[in-house]
Amino acid sequence: MPSAAMADLYARRLGGAITTNTGTDDLHFHLGEAPTVGSPDAASLAFYQSLGPDFERLAGEAGLIGIVGRPDAYNNPTEPCTLFNPRTGVGVQWVTSLAHLPPWDAGSPFRLLIHWATAQRGMRMMHASSLVSGHRAMLFVGAGGSGKSGTTLAGISSGLQTVGDDYVVVTADPVPRVHRVHQLLKQDPAGIQRVLGPRELEKPLALNWQGKVEIDPELHFRGCMAESAVVVALVLPRIARADQTTFEPLRPQDLFHHAAASMWQQLPGAQKSGFVFATALTRRVPTWRMNLSNDPSEISRAVRQFLDNGAP
Repeated sequence: MPSAAMADLYARRLGGAITTNTGTDDLHFHLGEAPTVGSPDAASLAFYQSLGPDFERLAGEAGLIGIVGRPDAYNNPTEPCTLFNPRTGVGVQWVTSLAHLPPWDAGSPFRLLIHWATAQRGMRMMHASSLVSGHRAMLFVGAGGSGKSGTTLAGISSGLQTVGDDYVVVTADPVPRVHRVHQLLKQDPAGIQRVLGPRELEKPLALNWQGKVEIDPELHFRGCMAESAVVVALVLPRIARADQTTFEPLRPQDLFHHAAASMWQQLPGAQKSGFVFATALTRRVPTWRMNLSNDPSEISRAVRQFLDNGAP
């Protein structure tokens, strides 16, 4: 880790202790600037970027999993050069300089490495948010803007817990469970105002690259982070602006259809195993559509009622 500030940021935003299979080695992830680690140098990194999809093929032939982003014509940030050795559990993410890290990296540190490592161990990283009551969890899936983060914020502001807002890790055997991996909540300022009203957060609201606020939920809602919980419902939220939040059964294939695009786009690699895992998960866990009301408190009560007393 080349920067004390970056090390502190990653330490604060990584959370949870996922138990893997007995006998597996610990995971060791490294972030480095090319000049700091000595190899590859900046020229080599540019060469690897020029390989494009061939980089993934060559990595696979060496027994590794890898991806490298290629700058576009406007030199926009891309995924860094990332390699993972599934035999040793060692992963590295490097860039020419920390200034070249894509803006989304800080919001989900080591996202790809965690994704690949958990997939190798029969688990799955999912682009989903969650709410927990007791030891029972509801997972919210769907494209950006569907209401996942807003529902999570509404819940934790009313006393529910969460295992994660953006990315979580899910295990399927013997009982589907969701596990914490990052400690971060993202929401646009209007969403925070809608949920919290005149209440102010303890620190100024700085906006990220998406125009959203990134906060550590524990700083503002003490005790809101849960380590893991049993998944009892997979839910596709919909901003319906209804008078009352309602749940209606949803066919597993319909939920999968809405969730798959964001899963594959944001978590490249291991797609075949991911498809198999997601299919099995939607067969084991009931799937629902959630039509959201305009009232954050009412939404929270509806979720708690579902988790504590079962499906409506």
